[in-house]
Amino acid sequence: MSTESGTAGDERSIAAMLESAVAEDLELPDGLRVGRLTTFVDLGLDSAGVVFLAGRASEYLGAEVPPEWVFDHPTIQQLARFLAQHAVTSGDGHA
Repeated sequence: MSTESGTAGDERSIAAMLESAVAEDLELPDGLRVGRLTTFVDLGLDSAGVVFLAGRASEYLGAEVPPEWVFDHPTIQQLARFLAQHAVTSGDGHA
C-alpha cells in the first residue's frame, strides 16, 4: 500500500467511478444520481453489490480492493477518500 496521499482529483475520479458502479449494480435509470454521503446499505446495496463494487474498484485501480474495505468505509465519499490515499495503482493514471 502506498503511504502517499492521493490528490483531490484522484478522489473525485474514484468517487465518480464508485457512483457509476453503484448505479449500475442497482440498475438505476441513466441520469439518476447516487448520494455520495448515503451509506451503501441505505442506497440498497446488498452483499453481492458490495462484492461487485469492490471488483469494479479493483479493476479501476489495478489493485485488489477487498470487500471489507467497502464495509469499513460505507459511503462513496469515505471509500473514495480512503482509496485515493491508500490504494496501490497499476500506473495507468487512475488514483
